Amino acid sequence: METESSSKRSAILALYAMNFLTSSTFGAFGVISALYMRDVGVSLAGLGLAFGVFGIVAGIAGMFFGAHSDRVGRKPYLVLSLGLRAIVWLLYTQATNLAGFAILNVLNGISTSLSGAIVPALITDLTKESERGRRFGGMGGLGWLGTGLGYFLGGAVSQFLGFNVSFIFLFILTLISCLLVLVFVPVYHMPSGERFKLTLVKGFSSNLKILFVVSIATALVIGPVEAMVIPLYAVAPGPLGIDKMVFGTFMSIGYIISSSAQFIGGNLADKHSRRKLASLSRLLSAPFIAVQPFFVSFMFFAPMYVFEGIGEGLGSPCTNAILASSARSEHRGFDFSIVNLLGNVGSTIGFIGMGVFLDSMGFILPFIVRAIVYVLVALLIYIKLKD
Repeated sequence: METESSSKRSAILALYAMNFLTSSTFGAFGVISALYMRDVGVSLAGLGLAFGVFGIVAGIAGMFFGAHSDRVGRKPYLVLSLGLRAIVWLLYTQATNLAGFAILNVLNGISTSLSGAIVPALITDLTKESERGRRFGGMGGLGWLGTGLGYFLGGAVSQFLGFNVSFIFLFILTLISCLLVLVFVPVYHMPSGERFKLTLVKGFSSNLKILFVVSIATALVIGPVEAMVIPLYAVAPGPLGIDKMVFGTFMSIGYIISSSAQFIGGNLADKHSRRKLASLSRLLSAPFIAVQPFFVSFMFFAPMYVFEGIGEGLGSPCTNAILASSARSEHRGFDFSIVNLLGNVGSTIGFIGMGVFLDSMGFILPFIVRAIVYVLVALLIYIKLKD
């Protein structure tokens, strides 16, 4: 029993480290991607389409891989995910047009789908219900810390060494993540005696159905605003007019501050009402989101963005812990994959919509819409979810 516990602890620590490193790559990609595509002449509509393709593929493929991992184990797919992603980062150095970005985003979507549902399912497999808030808080905290570091590194490396060197750097970090999983994560899963059938969609709890709605609603406005609207708004010639280095440094600090809120939120989630904390955190974030673009000043935008992130950080582990406890034990991979699918559908709609209409709608409306969605989601969580 002691050996099993030690093995589980090692696996969780390896997953923490993997999450930190892979989040760093996506943080850097958040600085690089939109700006790189803009520099090679991709339009806003094309940019939205390229990101939209990523979401569609990630969602659909994830449903298959998540369900299959319930029978054959999580580790093989996680290793495959990281290996494929490492190759994709290298291939980005050769992309020079919309078609190339779209193809690579398809591959990146497949890679993300492999781990998007499997990592939270694996963390749930390895932890007791009473510890899930803390574990998801640790995963989220290190993930946001990694994202923050990635924003800084992406801004710095792309500013001084160019975009191609940045993608090679992402390749190295992802390769290290893959090695960590190979060495420390055991072939551990909760086996299901059934082969995957569409009838498995029956039997979802009321909590899980509510979280499906929360996933698609929040995804409509999180990814598109974070990965497309904010970089184009902040970096010259956008309204804020700052350079990539300043932007990357600022986003890094913001995510690092917010990551501490994830650790705090995770501990609170195991001691207090997860539903109330998840609802309150989004209500706290909404006003800071809404006012961000109203004063074209970096000194105003920066603290509003940080305060928003603190609110989100407090609530995210609470929502994830509720989700982990609501998923069916024999079909966790599939249940998490449905949440992942709906999130990617929402993200795809958001990216394509904002890509097509951003020129005409301006920068203010996306922030306002995001704040309104947060308020509605907060009310839905408070009224409908059960602890």
